[in-house]
Amino acid sequence: MIFVNLPVRDLGAARAFYTALGFGVHEGFSDERTAAVVVDESIVVVLSTREEFADLVAGQVGDPAEATTAVHCLSADSREEVDGLVAAALDAGGRPWLPARSDGLRYTGSFTDPDGNVWEAMWMDQLHVVN
Repeated sequence: MIFVNLPVRDLGAARAFYTALGFGVHEGFSDERTAAVVVDESIVVVLSTREEFADLVAGQVGDPAEATTAVHCLSADSREEVDGLVAAALDAGGRPWLPARSDGLRYTGSFTDPDGNVWEAMWMDQLHVVN
């Protein structure tokens, strides 16, 4: 499994954003300082208040609203799914990041969550994927 830990300023708003994208929350691993957002059976995004996140890291907590700290990318089954996820994110309070891109092999759309954490959705043309 992959656990992505993200600092957030407003846990309630962040939780509402990610559930608006269609992801569930595992209540058993959530409390007033964290929310475990289940993307799929192998990916969990752990949203933490900035104070809680500070307990997990050495040094200062970066602010993704001021500078890109990481780019998280989810795979999609189609170009339409990419566009749908980006549209849902913008409707839920996210912001556009880069314009949609296509290079013939893949199609990528992107957005930020309300805290500035960057997400991409990418569809890859399976005809060009080498196993």
